[in-house]
Amino acid sequence: MLYWDEQGQTTVIPLLKIQESTARSVDKLPDIGNALFIEECVRVHNQFRSNVEPPASNMKRMSWDSDLAKTARAWAKMCQFNHNPDLKSGKAHPTFRAVGENIWTGSLSLFNVTAALTHWHNEVQSYNYNTRDCSNVCGHYTQMVWAESYKIGCAVHFCLNVQGFGPNAAHFICNYGPGGNYPTRPYHEGAACSECPGEPCVHRLCGEFWEPPSCDQYCITILILRLLSVLLTFAAVLIVQRNYPKMSTDFVTKGAEGKSDDY
Repeated sequence: MLYWDEQGQTTVIPLLKIQESTARSVDKLPDIGNALFIEECVRVHNQFRSNVEPPASNMKRMSWDSDLAKTARAWAKMCQFNHNPDLKSGKAHPTFRAVGENIWTGSLSLFNVTAALTHWHNEVQSYNYNTRDCSNVCGHYTQMVWAESYKIGCAVHFCLNVQGFGPNAAHFICNYGPGGNYPTRPYHEGAACSECPGEPCVHRLCGEFWEPPSCDQYCITILILRLLSVLLTFAAVLIVQRNYPKMSTDFVTKGAEGKSDDY
């Protein structure tokens, strides 16, 4: 059984009983800097956008936006079963005045990026492009394929309790810039990219092909720690040389008298 909020933007799947592996599952939830998580969010969105029916003439290619991801993470951590009130105020992003938002909340054991995105996209079955009629809930789908939304940032957070929903849930949020879901069709029908003159057209999407980051947050952390280690070692050597000059001289002298291999 499924539930939706009044705006038709929040999808919920009933919680299953949390098993003993909950702690391990929580540890496996990706952070917003995880390269695989970023790649999956962007790739699946673009796949759905490139295959809309009828075809789109102005569908932009989506790419990752770290500020949108930070907003999604901050709101997900609030563990509230409703939308971020700052989405239309200009406070949710430094550039986009209005930001779109889709939310999936459900059992930790059920969470999967592709599955959650596919669940939103399946609302296409209730949407009639020609008449703009929606027989059930369509807001997640229309935001996903909103042609002018070209930036995305997602986050998932484990909540002990989601206000308005229940305990022990994975709270998955995607934010879109600029936001869509205005009272118009989500895109223009026509030949792929025909309304994007001068822009590359790849897989029926307008814009440069997006390459995922080659180094995720963990990788970046390791690089920073290595750099700090080198700097600290260098600083320690300077301190020793400054405070114990005789020790440094003796070390150099003895080193010069060391034995070498004979050839």
